[in-house]
Amino acid sequence: MSPEQPSMRRVSDENFLDLRRWASDRSEDYGGKPKMQVQTIILKNPEQVGKISNQLYEGNIVLVDFTPMASDQQTLNKVIADLERAVADIDGDLVGISNKWIVVSPTNIRIARQKL
Repeated sequence: MSPEQPSMRRVSDENFLDLRRWASDRSEDYGGKPKMQVQTIILKNPEQVGKISNQLYEGNIVLVDFTPMASDQQTLNKVIADLERAVADIDGDLVGISNKWIVVSPTNIRIARQKL
């Protein structure tokens, strides 16, 4: 008896997400209430650190795009120090993943330092 070959099936094109026409307000909600969410924020001013901290306390991961603040190094350093204090308070994690992005995670979530 020979082992059967795995069947290969083609996934139809309508199951793929075309990011060129994607908008977050048109995205679907899959399933029930999650235990955790991944939030995104474009950091434009230091006052937004409070929003990020609140998300961490709620147990969510936050992807932070700090492009608008990148030219003001002094303010950016202060914001990162504030985020580091918030992360230390909850035993979370904070890692820069590019020249313009930071990932901030809540308690019991560690961010890998090595890329896949």
